[in-house]
Amino acid sequence: MSTSAEAAAALEGARIARAHLADRTRCPPYMHAVFGLLLGGLVASEAASDRGTLVIEGMIMVLALTLFVWQRRRMGFFVNGYRRGRTRPVALSIVGVYLVLFSIAAYLKAAEGLHWPALVLGAVMAVLGTWGSAVWNARYVAEMTAPVEAA
Repeated sequence: MSTSAEAAAALEGARIARAHLADRTRCPPYMHAVFGLLLGGLVASEAASDRGTLVIEGMIMVLALTLFVWQRRRMGFFVNGYRRGRTRPVALSIVGVYLVLFSIAAYLKAAEGLHWPALVLGAVMAVLGTWGSAVWNARYVAEMTAPVEAA
């Protein structure tokens, strides 16, 4: 049977491990911008021809996959953006905003023949995606550095 001192030491060890993990998951500001630009690029791709849109979207997907592999090798792990906790609403909000802006750009292109709104909406998505990524990361780090509670 463990003593209260052993239990406290175990909790402290867990806190230290979580703090170390949180430090490793802090993204540099440029990575938030890259995330925002990827999402903004998907929205802005609607400014191109139909074939051009598909090519741009394909290139963005390859770039996103490359970044995923690079980050996983650099950190040794990958944190799922849709994980439970305080980060999930942020992730779902980013996806919701993306879907709305992309849908508006696609509609204006298909129904009205307007290509330029996709560029404006893509810029808006890039800013909101960058901000959302920073908020997501801050919430994740806050969760990881919060006190560990005894069971």
